[in-house]
Amino acid sequence: MNPLDFRKKSMGIRAIKIVANNELRAFLRNKGLLLSMFMEPLITYGLLVLALSSVYPSVHYMGLTLSYRQYALTGVLTFFVTTQMSQAMYRATIDKTYGLLAIKFLNGIQPWHYIIGMSFFPILGLLFESLILIILGSFTAGIYNLGYLLLSLIPLVIGLQFWTSLGIILSTRITSYEKRDIVMTLIFSPVAYAAPTLYVFSNNLPWIIKGLSIINPLTYQLEAIRTVAFGEFDFVKILVDFLITVVMVAITQFVLKKLPLSLAER
Repeated sequence: MNPLDFRKKSMGIRAIKIVANNELRAFLRNKGLLLSMFMEPLITYGLLVLALSSVYPSVHYMGLTLSYRQYALTGVLTFFVTTQMSQAMYRATIDKTYGLLAIKFLNGIQPWHYIIGMSFFPILGLLFESLILIILGSFTAGIYNLGYLLLSLIPLVIGLQFWTSLGIILSTRITSYEKRDIVMTLIFSPVAYAAPTLYVFSNNLPWIIKGLSIINPLTYQLEAIRTVAFGEFDFVKILVDFLITVVMVAITQFVLKKLPLSLAER
């Protein structure tokens, strides 16, 4: 049999359920990770944002005057998106290292099934962290409008799919957890802080920050989240968030289709 013939097998939509169910069980078993996710909103918002809000009480954004807490809370949401990318990389690296990726593909799980199913773990993590953040925001006047904020979770999850897909691509080139941690450090810090997560984009910013913000996908995802969270609903920004995710998913599917598969890491 041609070794590439198996790529034509497909279990159909059932394959997504199988992968997602496996990710659900992995998520629920990882108690240490849940504790870490619980602490991240407390540290990022509960310490950093609340401290900065005493220095910067209000900001002007999209013609609105917002408290700094309301503005920065949406930025903290995008921190969770990039950190959940680490979980996607971790889970995909396990699959590749132990030959599980090859087994899944051999049994009819197509690349797009795999991409969607593997997103389940980071989506659960993102929603868990978002819940903790919303509770914190409710007690500290950090929410502009609860209904809009909940609605903004839709573009947030769409943006997460971009980073999950990127994490899966990177995992195909990573051979150890140490390398994964190095890649996350090199990617997370510049991406998370170069986007206007905790500051307002303006002409007064240093040119290097402006440049990094413009080429940063997180900047456009953050704009989509904020246009919904603050009730402005700029559909161009929402469409940009959707399109860059679609492109990344398509690239990831192409990479997985061409990826040499092995039952053991070499």
